[in-house]
Amino acid sequence: PGGALMKTIRLLPLELRRLLQSRLTWLILLLTVVSPALGLTLYRPASADTMLSLYLANPSIAGGVAGGILFGLLTIYELDRVCRSRADALMDAAVSPLTMALVRLTALLAAAVMAAALTMLVWLPISMRLIGSVFGGVDYVLAYLLLMGLALLLSIPAAAAAYQFTRRADLSIVLFAAFAALSLTVW
Repeated sequence: PGGALMKTIRLLPLELRRLLQSRLTWLILLLTVVSPALGLTLYRPASADTMLSLYLANPSIAGGVAGGILFGLLTIYELDRVCRSRADALMDAAVSPLTMALVRLTALLAAAVMAAALTMLVWLPISMRLIGSVFGGVDYVLAYLLLMGLALLLSIPAAAAAYQFTRRADLSIVLFAAFAALSLTVW
């Protein structure tokens, strides 16, 4: 048991570096950082007309929805990468599939945390300017952590579960899309 943990800890920086070298990952990060803009224009789920709901709740919820969908798609793409390149037999012989799954999911979760932190940094001055005198730092941090950060972190295991059930990217995307649509309509 101790050897598997050490192997996981040793493989995590390598997998995270590999993930961050991908152009698709950086595109997903950039689109996630920009996604709260949808809450200012297209997607306005908060019904109140207060400054905090218009310029804090709507952008953070929209960022959570868009970022969650983007990170779900990235998760399916990354989990299918080894099968797509037909290197799964070699990979399974070198590293336990359970260990590699844990390493991949942890690297994806780390990328999601990085995306949420970057989004909070980018949108802090914008939110301060839009909200004005009623801006509160605690409200800002809580809104982005709870409404956006958790959506990013929960979309990764949801997409991974869909891929684990089907082992096919196309069916996983359909399952994940159905899950995302149901979660939006329930709210």
